[in-house]
Amino acid sequence: MNLLESIKVSLGAIFANKMRSLLTMLGIIIGISSVITIVALGDSSQKVIDEQFEVFGSGLAYLSLNWSQNYTIRDLFTPDDIDVLKSTFSDEMEAIVPFIYERGKVKSKSQKIDVGIYGGDENYIKIDKVDMIKGRYLIDEDVKGKRLVCIIDKEMALEIFGRSNVVGESLDVEMGDSQVSLAIIGIYEKPKTTLQAMGGQTLGNVYVPYTSLERINGSGDFYTEVEMSIGKGTDTDSITERMIHLIEKRHGNEGENKYVVQTAEAELEAINSVTGVVTLVIGAIAAISLLVGGIGVMNIMFVSVTERTREIGIRKAIGAKRKDILLQFLVESVIISGIGGIIGTIVGLTLSFVVSTIIKIPPSFSVETIVIAWLFSAGVGIFFGIYPANKASKLDPIEALRYE
Repeated sequence: MNLLESIKVSLGAIFANKMRSLLTMLGIIIGISSVITIVALGDSSQKVIDEQFEVFGSGLAYLSLNWSQNYTIRDLFTPDDIDVLKSTFSDEMEAIVPFIYERGKVKSKSQKIDVGIYGGDENYIKIDKVDMIKGRYLIDEDVKGKRLVCIIDKEMALEIFGRSNVVGESLDVEMGDSQVSLAIIGIYEKPKTTLQAMGGQTLGNVYVPYTSLERINGSGDFYTEVEMSIGKGTDTDSITERMIHLIEKRHGNEGENKYVVQTAEAELEAINSVTGVVTLVIGAIAAISLLVGGIGVMNIMFVSVTERTREIGIRKAIGAKRKDILLQFLVESVIISGIGGIIGTIVGLTLSFVVSTIIKIPPSFSVETIVIAWLFSAGVGIFFGIYPANKASKLDPIEALRYE
């Protein structure tokens, strides 16, 4: 009996017991669909994170004090440090600004809402990217004059004032025990991303000149962190090493490891690494159901061998060789697993598409994952089918013919 005849006989046996075959395939279907769904959602999540990084985090870096080391006031960044960094790295940096942040409250129509207040300058838009839709962004005169001006999000304007064009209005902000009135000079929108679509609308942040924020909170001209946007095509590691060396030289603390740099690229790699590991672990757990399905295949193949003992005896009596019997039952096992794998793939792709649509992330399907799932299901058929097939091939034809 050749391979084609074995396939025909196997398909006949499978369709003769449709319900039993379907129940046997169920474990394979569940396992394959689970693995494909989990891996697809994992890939989709990584693409969403990469998209967010491209929109907001590309080239972003932070130069800060090393909090694990003891430091004194002489180690803090100063306005002169900022000026020197700007002049030294002007060709490689898009923006450098001290990181100054406060939490505040603004009064909406019905309640007070928390907002983040960021200090920036005319180039801060290159660090925290926004799209200006009304008015203007911060300018150098705002920073030098320590003007009490601000830029707010469109959604915040709608929530507080009931309209989007509120340039010229005043925004009353509470910060700690003090309250300050800021003149609104611009309205912005954040670039649309998948994460925003998942999370719905937010009220965004308030941007003010960093010198004005120093004036409000009384922090003085010392900073613990500097934000920067590194130009495309530049060597981030080389630039940040030179920056640290320059600051250490200015502060006389060379070799004391007082400063560190964090980059968005490093954070993205860490996040993707964690996401990949989580996807792999959950996928491996889901793959356990494939083993359960494989045991089901083995069980049904033993039943099939028992039911067809006389058939095996007849075939051996008329000249069928051991390898022919082995091939027939092995092919039947592989076909059951293969059909289960195909159905499981269709179910997995459909389920991942539905879940992606519900949580509002773009679906992502890997051909490599599908091929691996198919090969794995065929491997399960071979692995769990070879023992029953081997048992069938070893049956003594005389004993098989006597079997009732």
